[in-house]
Amino acid sequence: MDKLILIGSKISGETIHGSLGKPEYSYYFLMREFVPALERLGTVVEVATLEEVDELFERYGALGREVVFLSFSPPQQTPLGLRCPTVSVFAWEFDSLPSIAWGANPQDDWRYAFARMQGAISTSREAAALVEDAMGKRFPVVALPAPVWDRYAELGDPAGMSLSLGERQFSFRGVVIDSPLLGLSADGLVRKPEPVVEAPPAEPVAQSRLAEAWQLSKALLRGWWDEIRLPYRSGDEGHAVAESVAAAPEEAEEPERQIVLDGVVYTTVLNPADSRKNWVELITAFCWAFRETEDATLVVKMTHHDLEHYRIVLMTLLSRLAPFRCRVLVLHGFLEDHQYRELIGATTYYVNASSGEGLCLPLMEFLSAGRPGIAPVHTAMADYVDERLAFLIKCSPEPFCWPHDPTGIFMTHRHRLNWQSLLEAYQASYQVAKEDPARYQRMSAQAFARMRGFASVEAVAAPLGAFLDTISQTLAPRLDRSLAP
Repeated sequence: MDKLILIGSKISGETIHGSLGKPEYSYYFLMREFVPALERLGTVVEVATLEEVDELFERYGALGREVVFLSFSPPQQTPLGLRCPTVSVFAWEFDSLPSIAWGANPQDDWRYAFARMQGAISTSREAAALVEDAMGKRFPVVALPAPVWDRYAELGDPAGMSLSLGERQFSFRGVVIDSPLLGLSADGLVRKPEPVVEAPPAEPVAQSRLAEAWQLSKALLRGWWDEIRLPYRSGDEGHAVAESVAAAPEEAEEPERQIVLDGVVYTTVLNPADSRKNWVELITAFCWAFRETEDATLVVKMTHHDLEHYRIVLMTLLSRLAPFRCRVLVLHGFLEDHQYRELIGATTYYVNASSGEGLCLPLMEFLSAGRPGIAPVHTAMADYVDERLAFLIKCSPEPFCWPHDPTGIFMTHRHRLNWQSLLEAYQASYQVAKEDPARYQRMSAQAFARMRGFASVEAVAAPLGAFLDTISQTLAPRLDRSLAP
């Protein structure tokens, strides 16, 4: 009789569209990616309530069936006290575990939480080692990545992708902020009287495109003078970057459009509310590296539900960087799966410049499709990134706080980005794309092969099954007693 594997996350498929950028939103995607591997090991049921967890456990446990609940959530949010054996599946990107309880929640001390679970699955080896150090070698813990390779392998090639720098496109339904259409200038940051400005005349053939850009610019700049002097503070996931005091642009159903790209295309997917992502530095290094280069494009897919959360910071940043000849394309809205795959197909390199990662699903997905990267080698990325498949960014440790610590005391470390190293990685990768297609193809082949061995369903299912068997064997005597009539 196979296992009954219950899975649950704070965010569901029904709420994910409105939850982008909110705390722990990415756990829904993590849970979704684990399902194919779990389905090889038993029957998988997504639960909506804790009552459902114990109800299913009691019903099927009484029939002698093994039941386990995988909670895709950080340990301080994993439900404790259930009758069903519970395992936290979590991502962590710091070099120490929370060991202090703040306020009335003893689970903030992760040792307390782990002691009341039956095991833990970490998405990085570094975090799994920290759990083992804190709980001892007898506590069941395993490091496993999300098995993403199988979903994106068809976009790659075992022999490596042949480089294409010609015109390609992808579809998108949402707000598109395209730097060449904005008329960016640092002069706009100096407050002046605000005369009534008419749209500039244009040739009829280009009138519709200019009119669209003009309306977009007015919407993006709305409330500029009221907001531009607000302090900008980078915060952890779920914290504000810059609070807007002006009304948001009217939300309307955006038509699906075809976005055309050419040349060397860099893509990044990030939450602008997450201070780890260094998105301001990522854009500044790109614009500085390619300020005289017309065929370099940076696509920034923002995973946040509210454009107002980062609009003014973004527009200020681009205006301060202007003039530049490269292209910055910012996407705000939900990418459907087919649109995301089209974006991968149009991309030359994926860029990650973060100070820490619990896993980084987008980087793994682009690598699985044979797209080389630009990335540092630390935290979870140290498990799968090296110089054979990416241009490496230098970093150095600096004191930092645990993201959910309300005191903000420096109790751990993050990895401080070396901006010059990022700029040089952009330049080196561009040179390879333009002058050394054979090396690019080798890096593509290495990315494809590395992710197949690291993050395929086959590679993950075997150790995951062994881990669940260990939990079952450990719990068998206790469960026999608890389910006895």
